[in-house]
Amino acid sequence: MGRPIHLFVYGTLRAGGPAAALLAGCERVGAATVRGTLYDIDGAYPALVLAGDGRVHGELWRCPPDVLPALDEYEGVARGLFRRVALRVDGVPAWTYVAGPALASRLTLRRRIPTGIWGGAGDGAG
Repeated sequence: MGRPIHLFVYGTLRAGGPAAALLAGCERVGAATVRGTLYDIDGAYPALVLAGDGRVHGELWRCPPDVLPALDEYEGVARGLFRRVALRVDGVPAWTYVAGPALASRLTLRRRIPTGIWGGAGDGAG
């Protein structure tokens, strides 16, 4: 099974979000923030860019490593929608999903979420 991994989520994968079921078998560690900029993609899901001085609010989860292929599929990694990257969340090594090249043209100032908290129609990608 392998050693558990940590995952930072900030959108549809959050507890109570429409895709939270993908984290079945994972344990919510708690609320967390990362430095970056959050964008709203048509109210359907958010996209994180790990640049800027803002704070993006989400959750840290502990998961079995075998959850990652299903999450990569959900996040559209092969299609370039998101990329899975490593980062530190409150000192803990973790994975998260950031905007991929297919979303680049949609990361405009108008779509920026200054609060770092996504609350779109589906309530919560990533």
